[in-house]
Order: sequence, then structure tokens, then C-alpha cells
Amino acid sequence: MDKNINTKSLSLKAENERIRNYFNTCMPSINSSNRYMLRKVCVYISMVYLALLILALFMVPGFKITIAYYLMVPFVFIFFVINFLTRKIPNISTLWTSIMCLSFYFWLHIIFIMMDVVSSNNQQALWFPLMLMIFPALFIDKMYKYGIEELILVIIFCVFSYNYKPYDLFLRDTYLGIAAYVSSMLSAHILLDLRSHQGLAIDELTRVSTIDSLTNSLNKGAFLETIDNYYDKKITGEPCAMCVIDVDNFKQVNDSLGHNAGDRLLKHIGDLLRENFRSTDIIGRFGGDEFIVFMPGAGAKDLVEARCRRMQEMLADFNIGNTEPFSLSIGVIVDLGDHPSNKLFRMTDDALYESKLLGKNRTTAWVVNHRPPSDKPLMLLVSNEDSKAANRLAQEESSIYDVLRAYNGSDALLYLSQYHGLIRLMLLELDINEVPGEEVLKYAKQREGFDHIPIIAVASSEDDFINARLLGADRVFMLNSPDDDYKNAIKNFF
Repeated sequence: MDKNINTKSLSLKAENERIRNYFNTCMPSINSSNRYMLRKVCVYISMVYLALLILALFMVPGFKITIAYYLMVPFVFIFFVINFLTRKIPNISTLWTSIMCLSFYFWLHIIFIMMDVVSSNNQQALWFPLMLMIFPALFIDKMYKYGIEELILVIIFCVFSYNYKPYDLFLRDTYLGIAAYVSSMLSAHILLDLRSHQGLAIDELTRVSTIDSLTNSLNKGAFLETIDNYYDKKITGEPCAMCVIDVDNFKQVNDSLGHNAGDRLLKHIGDLLRENFRSTDIIGRFGGDEFIVFMPGAGAKDLVEARCRRMQEMLADFNIGNTEPFSLSIGVIVDLGDHPSNKLFRMTDDALYESKLLGKNRTTAWVVNHRPPSDKPLMLLVSNEDSKAANRLAQEESSIYDVLRAYNGSDALLYLSQYHGLIRLMLLELDINEVPGEEVLKYAKQREGFDHIPIIAVASSEDDFINARLLGADRVFMLNSPDDDYKNAIKNFF
């Protein structure tokens, strides 16, 4: 006997724990269900109420329409308007959902109490006890809240009945109210147990369907959806950062060590990402060996770079039989200019391109901001800072053109990535630092979306001259060419 009691006690505790977990985990879907049911009940109440009212006029002897019946019309109309207005609001908090729904059901119960007590003071109550019993099926709430909400309504019902009905009918109404209350609480617990089973199962299924099982990161679809949700609520001016992470020579890992080793490597990278980045950062696996991290509120380039480089260092210590250390190429964008997500994705990919270009196992981090609009055509001038010819040209042409200066190949790639839609012409000295000028030229001519930009290349040797022609430069000059040659070429392109 004691064993059965203990088993039932444990089972009840498990049910209550599951219901608590349901409310903690599934609150957004609970709010959505409550708002949906509110709209449905509002529609069905109006239709059923009208039909029953017409039937009562023809079938119930002595039936009269009193003030209680009239109150239903403005009441339903008000909540029709509320439902219509709130339906356009994408995210309504739990507090406002509860206020809206409980207000509706409270006053609906009050109108039924008036119908049962004030309008039919010589008959036993019918509508209020029925409504009380079905209340848990219409609104999802915690058990203790059900208890308080319904107890208040039962007390109001009994007070009305005591004041408007004979004593014997008051006793019957009180009995019905208590019976309806007990029945409602029992059905509430049963319904919550069923809902918790279903809600948690759906939540687990949703979680599994959005998580990449190997790396425990968001899959591509879930990652993009999460980013879209962030941008829907993003505060103007709030900085953010994005990192795209690519495993260097991953195909060789699979070929030399086997696919099982490749999976172990990817799983380890997933663990490193969760270890190195914040719990608020969004981590996703985009392809076979490509990961993306989105960092809301991150505006410090040095901190983001430090996290990425620490990851690269930690991965170098991971060994599963490899003779060479594993490495990552990483592109980082720190956005201070409210760029849309699709542009941020593209620029981050461009930053990764530079990391690959410079020999892999690198982190390229760019800070991007909005360039103030100008009514002049934009020209990108790429040269060393001490180039006298470029400095003269920039000064002379600045009255006609909006000249954007880049003093090395890395800045040139950044500006091309960020402003390629605005740049009307690029003048490029091939002999520049960091990223070679020929690689910048190749990038601009081969990268999708950049090939519309005319490029005037400036070579310092015959070999550079020939290579620039082969890579697709629209015009090529020698470094010692007269300034007028450059000016005439610029005028022709603009």
C-alpha cells in the first residue's frame, strides 16, 4: 500500500515538474495560443450567442431580453477591435497577453453571471457554471492562478445569487458554483498535463530540427531565422559583429585522416566556438566546414579579433593523428553603421577572402561605418601614402570627384567590399603594401558584383604592366606617365 502511495506521489511530482518546465520553456507558444483562442472565442461567442438568443425568443416561454443580454454586444465589439489591432503586433509580452485575455474572460463570466442571476432570478444558474468548467480549455495558465481567478468569480457569483434569488435557489447556485470550480480545477490539471507533454515534445522536435547534431550549433536555416528576428528588433545605432570561420584544407583532412577524423575536428571546433564566444552570441554551421558567429552589441574590433585568434591558437593544439596543426581562416566585420544583414554577410565573406589570400590561418577584421552621402561621383584611389603622383591627383580631382583613399591593399579590399555599389572608378597602384596590388585587381575583376568598376592600373615595371593587362585592367599606365594621361583617362571613364 505504502509503495503504491509513494509511486503516485512521485508521479504527481513528475507531472507538476513537467508542467513547470512547460511554462518555463514554451511561454512564447503559450502566449500565441492564448491570443489565438481569444480571437476564436470572440468570433464563436458572437455567432452562438446570436443563434441562441433567436432560439430563446421563439422556444422559451416568457423569455425577455434584459440589460445583461444587451451588454454582450458592445463587449464583443470592443474585443473584436482589440483583436484586430493586436493581430498586427508581432510580439506581445506575456504580461499584456494575460491582461488582454483575462480581461475578456473575466467580463464574459460577469455577463453570464448577470444572465443567470439578474435576468433569471427565479431559475437555477446554467451559463456561469458551464463557462467556468470550460475556462481551462480556452486559456492556458498556471494551476495556482486558475485557483485564484476562478475562486474570485465563484465568490462574485454567490454574492449576486444571494442578493437576487430566493434562499433555496441561492443554495443550489452555490452548490453548482463549487461543483463547477472543483470540476474546472481537475480538468485544468489534466489539460495542463496533456499540454505539457505536447508542448515539450514540439519544443524538443523544434530544437532538434534547428541544431546541427555534429557540432551542436544552429543549422543554416535556424541561424538565418535567428538573425532575421534580431534585425526585426534591432535598435538603430546598436553595433554588432559577424565572424565567418573556414577550416583550412578540410578536404585534405578527410582524404588523409578519414571522414571520422573530419567529424571529430568539426565537433571540436563547435566546442571551441561555444567556449570562446559569449552565451548571447549566435553560432551557426553554414556548410561542411564553414561556421558563422553573430555578436549582438559587439563594437570593439580588438576584442572580437582576440576571441578569434585565441580559437586559432587552441585549435593548433588539437591532435587526432595529424602531422600538421589544424588552422582556421576567419573574416570579421564590426558594423557601426546599421548595414542590413545581407550586406553584412557579403562583407564578412570578403574579409574571409582576404584571409585566404594572405596564406590562410589568419583573421581579417574590418570595421565598417556608413559613408556620408555625396553628390559627387566616388573614385577609389589606392596607393602608398608617400606616393606624390597619387597625392597630387587626389588634390586636383577632389573638386569634381569624391576621392576615397586607401593606402594599402587591405584597406582597398575593405572599401571595395563596403562601397562597391557606389564606386565609379578605381585607380590602383600595383606596388602597394599588405595585400599585393595584383591581388586587389584580381579580386575586383573576378568577384561577383565588382566587375562593373573600371580600373586604371599603375605599374612600376614591364612585368607588372603585362600582368595588369592579363588580369583585366581597363587601362594600364607606367608609374612615371604624365599626370595629364591619368586625368584624361579618368574623364573618359566618368
